[in-house]
Amino acid sequence: MKEKIISGLSDPVTLEKLYRENKSEFRASFLEIFPEIQNSQLAKFWSARLREEIPGREDGDTLPDPGIAVSARRFDLIYTVAAVFICGTIFKIPQMFGLNTEYFVVDNAAFVLFPALTLFYLIKNRAEQKKYALIFTVVLASAVFMNVLPWSGSSDTRILSSLHFSFITWLILGMSYVNFEISSSRARMLFLKRNGDTFILTGVLLCAGMVLIMLAVSMFGVIKVRIDSILENYVVVYGLVAAPLAANYMIESSPKTINKVAPFISKIFTPLMLVIMTGFLAALVFFAKDPFNNREELIVFNILLAAIIAVIIFSFSGNSENHRSIYNKILLLLSLEALVINSIALSAIIYRLFSFGLSPNKIAVLGANLLLFLNLILITVKLGRFIRNKVSSESVEKSMTDLLPYFGVWAAIVAVLIPLFFSFK
Repeated sequence: MKEKIISGLSDPVTLEKLYRENKSEFRASFLEIFPEIQNSQLAKFWSARLREEIPGREDGDTLPDPGIAVSARRFDLIYTVAAVFICGTIFKIPQMFGLNTEYFVVDNAAFVLFPALTLFYLIKNRAEQKKYALIFTVVLASAVFMNVLPWSGSSDTRILSSLHFSFITWLILGMSYVNFEISSSRARMLFLKRNGDTFILTGVLLCAGMVLIMLAVSMFGVIKVRIDSILENYVVVYGLVAAPLAANYMIESSPKTINKVAPFISKIFTPLMLVIMTGFLAALVFFAKDPFNNREELIVFNILLAAIIAVIIFSFSGNSENHRSIYNKILLLLSLEALVINSIALSAIIYRLFSFGLSPNKIAVLGANLLLFLNLILITVKLGRFIRNKVSSESVEKSMTDLLPYFGVWAAIVAVLIPLFFSFK
C-alpha cells in the first residue's frame, strides 16, 4: 500500500481509489510514510483529511504520525535483526551437528529467507489467522517433503525440487506482500517491482560488504592476525543472509528514496542490455554456436532469457506513462530478441528430448520455456499496441503478470510429481 500511495501522489483519483478500497490500511500506511512525503501538497491535503476522520480528535490536534511511524520502524528493525540471526543460525546447523552442508542447503534454502519475509508482511498487513495457517501449512509440508524423502546422492530431481520450491515460497511471499490481492494485476506488478528494487539494493550491500571484508583482511594482515576462519564461519554466512533482509528493511524505511534510484538504474541498463543481446545474437550466428548439442550453451540461453524478462518487467514498471518513450521502444526490441532466443531454446530442448530421451531436467525446462514463450508473445503484442497508444499501461502490466499462477502450478508439478515419477533420481 505504501508504494501505491507514493506512486499515486501525482494523481488524486488514484489516492481516492486506494482509500476507498481499504480505508484502515490506507490510513496506517499513509501515517507511516507521511514524514517522507509531507512536502507534497496532495499529502498535506490527505493529512488534514485523515486527521478530521480520526474519532475524538480536535481541530488543533496534529496527525499522530510520528509515534506510529517510529513504532512501525522499530518493529521493522527488530524483526530484521531477529530474522538475520535466526536465518543465519539455521544455515549454521550442519556445522553445529556434523551434517552434510550441501544437502542441507539444497533441502532447506527455500524455507528460510522467503518464509521469513512472508511472516514479516503477514504481520505488517495484519493478516487473518487462517491465512497464517494456510501459508505455513504449505511451507511446512514442502519442508517435510524435501527432508524426509529418500533422495539419491547425486539426484537431479532433488535440485529441481529445491529450485521449484523456492519459486513456490517466492509466490507465497508475493501473496502476503499484496495482502492476498492476488486477482489484482497492479498488485502483482508492484510485487515484481519490489523484487527489482530489493535485488538492486541487495547487490549494492553485497558489494559494500565485500569491500569491507577485503579492507578488514588487509588491516589485520598488517599486524599478522588471521581472521579467515571468523570471516568464513560467521561473517560470510550471516552477511549473505543479512543482505536481502537489510535491503527489504531499507526499502520499507525509505521507499521514496529507492523509488527514485531504481528507475534511474533501469534507464541506464536497459539500453546496455539491448546492445549486449544484439551482440550475443550476432555472435551466435557468426561463430556458428550449437545449443542443440551443447548443454552448457542451452543453460546460458535460459539464464539470458530470464534476465531479459526481468529487465523488461522492471524497466516498464518505471517507464509506463509515456507511450512514445524511447525506453518502451527499447523494451519492445528486447522482447523481440527474447522471442528469438526462446524459440532457439525451445527447439534445442525438443531436439535433445527426442535425441537423448526423457530426463527430469528436460521436462522441467521444456514446461518453463513454453510458459515463457507464451508470456513473451503476450508482452510483445501488448508493448507494440501500447507504443501505438492502442492499450493502457495497465494492459501491458496485466500481460506481464497473468501467467504467474500457471508458473506456480508448473513449479508444484516439477517439485512434487517429477521426483516421484523418476524415483528421486
